[in-house]
Amino acid sequence: MLKAHGHILLVLLLVFSSHGFTQVKNSETEISVHFSNTKLENVLKELSEKTGQKFSYSTNTIPANFEINYTAKKESFENILNEICKQAGVSYENVGGYLVLKKADEIIQETEILKAKKFTISGYIVDSKNQEALIGAAVYNEETNQGTTTNNYGFFSFTLPEGNYSIKTSYMGYDVASKQVELYNNFRWNIKLEPTASMMQEVVVSSFNREKLISNQLAAQTNIKPFAVKQQTAALGETDMLKSLDNLPGISFQSDGSSYFYVRGGNRDQNLILLDEAPIYNPSHMLGLFTPIIPDAIKNTTIYKADFPIQYGGRLSSLIDIRTRDGNMEKFSGSSSIGLVSARISVEGPIKKEASSFFTSFRRSYFGVLVKAGYPKVKDFYFNDFTSKFNLRLGKKDRLFLTLYNGKDILLTEETVNNKSGLEWGNTSFTTRWNHIFGSKLFLNTTFYASKYDYFLHTDYSKNINWNSHISSAHVKSEFTWYLNPNHKIYYGLKLGRYYFNPGNYNDPKLPSGLTVSPINSGESILYVGNEYQFSENLQLNAGLRFTSWRNFGEGFVVNYTDYQPIDTNNYKKDEKYYSNLSVEPRISISYKLTDFSSLKASYNRTLQHINLINNSISPFNSLEVWLPSGPNIKPQKADIINLGFIKSWPAHDIDFNVDVYYKKLYNQIGYKYHAKTMLNPFLDGELRQGDGKAYGFEVYARKTQGRITGQVGYSFTRSLIQIDDLNDGREFKARQDRPVDFSLGLSFLAKPRWLLTANFSYSSGARISSPTSFYFYRGVQVPVYTEQNNDRMPDYKRFDIGTDFKLNKKEGNFEHHLVISFYNFFNTHNPGFLYFNKVAAANGDLKVPADKLNYQELSPSTRYVYTMVPSITYNMKF
Repeated sequence: MLKAHGHILLVLLLVFSSHGFTQVKNSETEISVHFSNTKLENVLKELSEKTGQKFSYSTNTIPANFEINYTAKKESFENILNEICKQAGVSYENVGGYLVLKKADEIIQETEILKAKKFTISGYIVDSKNQEALIGAAVYNEETNQGTTTNNYGFFSFTLPEGNYSIKTSYMGYDVASKQVELYNNFRWNIKLEPTASMMQEVVVSSFNREKLISNQLAAQTNIKPFAVKQQTAALGETDMLKSLDNLPGISFQSDGSSYFYVRGGNRDQNLILLDEAPIYNPSHMLGLFTPIIPDAIKNTTIYKADFPIQYGGRLSSLIDIRTRDGNMEKFSGSSSIGLVSARISVEGPIKKEASSFFTSFRRSYFGVLVKAGYPKVKDFYFNDFTSKFNLRLGKKDRLFLTLYNGKDILLTEETVNNKSGLEWGNTSFTTRWNHIFGSKLFLNTTFYASKYDYFLHTDYSKNINWNSHISSAHVKSEFTWYLNPNHKIYYGLKLGRYYFNPGNYNDPKLPSGLTVSPINSGESILYVGNEYQFSENLQLNAGLRFTSWRNFGEGFVVNYTDYQPIDTNNYKKDEKYYSNLSVEPRISISYKLTDFSSLKASYNRTLQHINLINNSISPFNSLEVWLPSGPNIKPQKADIINLGFIKSWPAHDIDFNVDVYYKKLYNQIGYKYHAKTMLNPFLDGELRQGDGKAYGFEVYARKTQGRITGQVGYSFTRSLIQIDDLNDGREFKARQDRPVDFSLGLSFLAKPRWLLTANFSYSSGARISSPTSFYFYRGVQVPVYTEQNNDRMPDYKRFDIGTDFKLNKKEGNFEHHLVISFYNFFNTHNPGFLYFNKVAAANGDLKVPADKLNYQELSPSTRYVYTMVPSITYNMKF
């Protein structure tokens, strides 16, 4: 393969190699050539194809257009090469398998570059239309083949020797921009990229950008843009970023109508969902039919299933990092949507042009109106979301971001006059982030965030009598990124925080004594340092350490157990510490570039989790949830994760391909004793059992990102096993999230410039369940007997969806509106969400709950599904 390398890279290669006229690969190979007025660049390409020898050179330092006249028959490759180099006035060195070509007198000159002064180019890359920061945009110099990508705030920094350079920038969906730079001092360049003009926003990405993304991408990392989510068919037309993750291999939802999802065989509480750094503890609306976070508010989503960035921790299975839009600094604009379930509106604009902006989005459901019409006892049934963000530039080196999110669900019924009862839950988060640049190489981000989740089971809504479970947290962290040079970055930071847990208490003055569950206060301190180093053009190493200190303190009480039987309690005063844990989490990953557009990835992570979701329900819908931290009776969960990956891209066809193989060793996994009581139980932690587990599997994923036909296809095999001494007679059993087959296919076809067709297909193994192994009769009633845990499966899941997006306006302008029609579960497949063993078969074949207690009647299994075929229509507009 013929490649162009710049001066700096050549010198680095030369430094780590021996000088001299070294031996040529396949030097004795005899070949025949005929060159007549053939450019040197084409000559080298032909020699490379015939011998497999790779060349490295810069067109600025050798006469690439020099015409060669030479003929040889069955001559050694080395003699042919020497003669051609003599004609062109160049020499070569063997460096790491490459033949590095230079002018004959230039090898010595190149070493002087190392002594040259170096300066830094830094700045921000934003969208020219609204000045939204672009995450992962590339900045590079083609001559040296050096560059970098922007961080989560659109900032970049890279260093070159003094001189004149052509610097280019590129980002998916945007035109490539370039600038001639005379680099004789540190240079600040804030770049505005122009979006590619296209109705459906076809992706445009430079070859360097794609090469850099492949090189920098961590193992098991996926980036999702909002536009890709909006192209996917959704239940009842509700575009849903989190539900769209079902199309990614290794991520599976429990069933239709559920927001519970599992990643690579881990439990559902092992997924960390961040909205502008703040955690979202319960991602569900309408009992799980939908998830929170308005799609229009999202700028970028990154999913990590292994090889977690050193800045993040606290969960074992995945990190879902959602970044919201900054707001348009140039002009006022907005969007709105009206569907069958809800309506939403978003507005954004400058507070002070090019200095500050805001973004606000609101969504409210009205589906409850139909429910109340059919069920008069339902008095309130709705959800809403509110997202707001402020973005302020405080100067050339400082930026401030404020984000507020609130989501709420309520379902109330009136069984008797003036007595409402029902469910209510909601998430609230607030984030303040301050960015500061020290010089041109050190970037600081300081964040304060607070988040809370409440779940209420109301027994008398008007009198505020309810059962309440609560978790809240507040943290402050400072993290630094030090851009030493284009090949070396260092990350380090400190994070301090506190948690408050209410594991479920009933707020009623008449409550009998002895039913209070102790609240828990916790604190954590985290220190981390990470190193990203490019050893060579092909080899990159990421390594780091996280140090976590966890503490529990009063006011509260702790129950002491012997063989899970409570024996006494210890009471602790406010701020009195009674538990602490110090842990170290090493992380390392290696990326080896095979070609410009393919690489191998290998990583090892140790991760720790101190907060645990306590819920032994197998219902797919949102149910009573309790959060508990690790402590004297609950060991922290821990995982060792190994991941091997291969990434390949075909830029000419805009196709990306990934394969990952992984193994996770899990420690202190939580299970429940049989018939555990998790509500209003002061001895809640005594109901828990812990043991070890493992998960392993592989994933295959391919996607096409440009052209009239785009889409993705994925397949994963997931095996998840748990062994807990007090469960299943101590035998290892398959976890509920064990899925040996999970296949998804999504296609989009741009039939006409304003007409987009979409189709999605999903097929997966059913969730593991415990089914009866035998039955016995007692007083005329057949009673099931369970002797094995998760010994069976629900039926396989399959679904096919189709949809269309039609742009209504023919001319481009500030106003744009679309009509989206979709058919979710087009073939009306009845995918069971529930399985029962409480009915008998009647004479006509119908299944009914038995009323005859005098005669023995065999029970028959029955199922209930959530969705039939669901048509929907949605109207979207931008203004």
